[in-house]
Amino acid sequence: MPDWSRIFPEGDHRWSMGLRPADPANFFAPCDPTGDVVRERAHWLADEPEKYVALLPEAHGCLAETIDLANRWAAANGTSPIARDFVPADTAAQLKDLGCTWEADVVWLAPHADGELRVVGGIVCFPSSWALTEKLGLPMRDVHGPVPGLNLALGGQIERFLAKLASSSAWSRENWSLSRCAERNQHTSRPRAAFDERTPLEEVWIRLEHQLLMRLPTSGAVLFGIRIELVPLAELKSDPAAATNFARILKTMSPEAAAYKNFAVAREHLLEQLSR
Repeated sequence: MPDWSRIFPEGDHRWSMGLRPADPANFFAPCDPTGDVVRERAHWLADEPEKYVALLPEAHGCLAETIDLANRWAAANGTSPIARDFVPADTAAQLKDLGCTWEADVVWLAPHADGELRVVGGIVCFPSSWALTEKLGLPMRDVHGPVPGLNLALGGQIERFLAKLASSSAWSRENWSLSRCAERNQHTSRPRAAFDERTPLEEVWIRLEHQLLMRLPTSGAVLFGIRIELVPLAELKSDPAAATNFARILKTMSPEAAAYKNFAVAREHLLEQLSR
């Protein structure tokens, strides 16, 4: 069960980093005993790889370094290693192997000539209403540009954190959204059920992104991992404190932020249902 007191703290809505130290080997270790997650990832990577995988030439070193780390972590925890040794001419196979082995999505941020971190590649099978290809080459301020008020509230803090992120250190956080769809893959090209003014609580999911940020020791790039967890919103009512905190956050979120998260039209009805 997620730590709702951390994800939905007391107080009005605000953009927050909420970082804490993390163990990357544990973050990327297998968690799904059914194998459904990796099977679904393999499906998307085989069916439409151009939507879910991208790698700029300058990111080849990031990929090689990540696979080396993945194999070390796998050896330490007794899980399967990435199948192939790194071959620069076969990056497509490398990306597929990594994408079909790890349950988490991954994005690489590498320093540009001007020193600014930019998105240089990734494997993102389970995006939350975004597309990796649209973020490729962008600095963080532009990646976050569509989020109302985020750069103003946290832009400087994010830049300072990334600039000071020590080699091999890792930090984790959560990001949340609401969805009327229980599918992991919510790429912008895929249709999803929209919210309306009468959306029942039972049809709403809390979509959690468990995120990890780690400085790769050799390249100096940042490895950004994302694990998706879907929790029925109705379950929150079994935790009165969490439901109260979430309702206040929902109520105090700006109209622009609620619209960005796509549930503005349903907000009042969801609040009514949470209060019953």
